[in-house]
Amino acid sequence: MEMQNKQLLQEVTPNISSDSKISKFGYEQELKGSMNVLQLTAFGLNYMLPLAPAVIFGVLLSTSGGTVALPFFLAGIAMLLTAFSYATMVRNYPLSGSVYSYVGRGWNPHLGFIAGWVVTLDYVLIPTITSVSAAYLVQQYFPAVPFWILLGIFSIGIGLLNLFGLELMSKMGLWFLILGEFVVWTCILVWGKAVYFEGIGMGTLFSTQPFHFDHVTGLVGATSLAVLSFLGFDAITTLAEETTNPKRDIPKAIFMCVGIGLVTMVVCGYVAMLVIPDWRSHISDENWMNTVLFQVSKMTGGDWFGLFFTAGYLSSLAIFNLVATAAGARLLYGMGRDNLLPKGIFAAINKRFNTPHFNILLIVAIEFILGNTVDLRTISNLVNYGAFFGFAALNLSVIWLYYVKKKGEAPISFGYSANWLPTGKYHFRYFILPLLGFSIIAYVWFGMDRLALLIGTIWLIIGFVFLFFRTNGFKKLPPHLEQ
Repeated sequence: MEMQNKQLLQEVTPNISSDSKISKFGYEQELKGSMNVLQLTAFGLNYMLPLAPAVIFGVLLSTSGGTVALPFFLAGIAMLLTAFSYATMVRNYPLSGSVYSYVGRGWNPHLGFIAGWVVTLDYVLIPTITSVSAAYLVQQYFPAVPFWILLGIFSIGIGLLNLFGLELMSKMGLWFLILGEFVVWTCILVWGKAVYFEGIGMGTLFSTQPFHFDHVTGLVGATSLAVLSFLGFDAITTLAEETTNPKRDIPKAIFMCVGIGLVTMVVCGYVAMLVIPDWRSHISDENWMNTVLFQVSKMTGGDWFGLFFTAGYLSSLAIFNLVATAAGARLLYGMGRDNLLPKGIFAAINKRFNTPHFNILLIVAIEFILGNTVDLRTISNLVNYGAFFGFAALNLSVIWLYYVKKKGEAPISFGYSANWLPTGKYHFRYFILPLLGFSIIAYVWFGMDRLALLIGTIWLIIGFVFLFFRTNGFKKLPPHLEQ
C-alpha cells in the first residue's frame, strides 16, 4: 500500500518545481530563479539577524519597563503562527509580491492591493531604520562628522550594491550569516562571562529580572515593536520567482528563519539585561538608550570589545539594509507589474542585472530624506503598523481561500490537487492556526503607539482613495488578478 501511495505521488507530482512556473498566473519569468533553501534562509536571517535586537533594544526596554527578552519571545510565537499561513499561500501562489499577491489572489484583488499598499511601509521604511541606527553608532567614534553625511554614505552605498542583483548576495549570504552569528554569540558569551565570573550586573546567569515589566500595556506595545526584528521571514517570500523550487524551499526557509531568530533574540535580550539591572539610571540619556548593546559591550569587554561590537553591528546593518532594499524593490515590482502602480517605473527591469532598478533608487531616496527628518521610534512604529495589517489580512486569506472560495491547493500528501477542502485534522492547519494568528496580531496591533496608528491609518485611507480612482470605483480589476 505504501509503495502504491509513493507511486501515485510520483505520477501526480512528477516535478514539483514545474508547478511553480509563473506562466499559469499570466506572467513571464523575468527574474532569475536560482536560489535554494540555504540561500533563502541566509537571506531571511540576514534580514533579521545577527544583531537586529540592537536596533530597537533601547526602545523595547523603555516601552516595556524592563524586559526585552519577553517581547521578543511573544513576537516570535505570533510570527510562528503567521509563518504557517505564509507557507500555505506560497505553495498556492509562488509569486513575487508577498502579502499583496497572497491576499489579492486568495481573498480579493482590491484587498490585496490595500494589504500591499500598507505593507510598503515596512519595506520602504526598514532600510531607513538600519541606516539611521548605523549613523548613530558611527557618530560615537566620529562626532564631528555631520549625521547626514554618515547617513548618505551608508544608504547610497548599499543602494548601489543592490543595483547589481541578487546573485552575488545569494552566494555570499551564508558566509555573511556565519560571520554575523559569530559576532552576536561572541557578544553573548562575553556578556555572560562578565556577569558570572566578574560579578558585573546581576552577578548570576539565572534570574527572572530580565522578564520583569511595568504593566501589560507597555509589554504589548513592546511586543508590537519587537515584530520589526522578525520581518525577515516575510522578505523570503518576495524571492519566490528567484527560487529554483519555491513551493518546497520557501516554507522550509521560513520556519528555519523564525526558529533560529526566536532563540537568538530571546537569549540576546536575556543576557544583556543581566548586565544592566540599573537601566533606569540611564533612561534619560538618549544617546545611551539608542546604543544600549554598544554600552553593554564596553561595560563587559572594554573599549576594544566595544570596537569589535561596532564592526560586527555595522556589518550586520549593511547586510540587513541590502536584503531589505532588495525585498522592498520586489514588492513594488509585483504591484507595478499588475499596473496598480505605474508600470513603466515600478515594473521596469534592468536588462543587464535583472533588477528593478527604479524601485531601488526610490527606496534609497526615501531612506535618505526620512532618515534626516523623522525620529527612530516613530519610523519603527510605522513599520509595524504595515506588518500587522498585512499579517492579519494574510491569516484571514488562508481561511477565505480554503473555506469560502474553496479553491485552495492540497498539501503534498494529496499531490497538490486543486480545489481541495480541508477535512479532519487539517482543519487545525488551515482554520484554527490562521484564526489564532489573526487574533493575537489584532490584539497586539491595537496596543501600538497611538501616533503610529493615526499616521498608518491615514496612509491606509490614502490607499483606498487611490485604488478607488485607479479601478474606476472598484469596478475594474488588474488584468492578471482577474484569472
